[in-house]
Amino acid sequence: MKIVLFDLGQTLENHDALLPGALQALEDISALRDRDGKPVLLAVGSDFDEPAQQYYDILGNLGIRSFFEPVSARVTLSGEVGMHKPAKEFFVAAVTKADPGLTFDDVLFVTENEDHVVAARTLGLHAIQVRPPGGSGGDVSSLVELLPHVQEFVGAD
Repeated sequence: MKIVLFDLGQTLENHDALLPGALQALEDISALRDRDGKPVLLAVGSDFDEPAQQYYDILGNLGIRSFFEPVSARVTLSGEVGMHKPAKEFFVAAVTKADPGLTFDDVLFVTENEDHVVAARTLGLHAIQVRPPGGSGGDVSSLVELLPHVQEFVGAD
């Protein structure tokens, strides 16, 4: 089983609105199966120290909460972990919540933050940097370019 762990702010959304291609990327990735025919899990991990319900409401208002259900297993917040990304403890918590049998090698982390990508790769996670809104750089310039990378990661046809 493989998991795609998204950052939210400036990766999937900006200023309370989904970024172009975000919904399509989530739909396409959620339809993928790995080499063993197992569905690819979608998860989200954020530096968010307010009550979790507020975060779940944000996901609901954006219209993407259903991709991360059950939120108790697929949403990891710094406030519950006691550490912010890119701390190893944060990633351990996110992976363990999603499926205790997964390893960092089973995870593709998607974020706009270059420092978080470097740290995640150092820990052994796969990581892709999406160009931040109004910024430069990134492994992909937009979310619409993400699918082929995820397909390669999960071994999908």
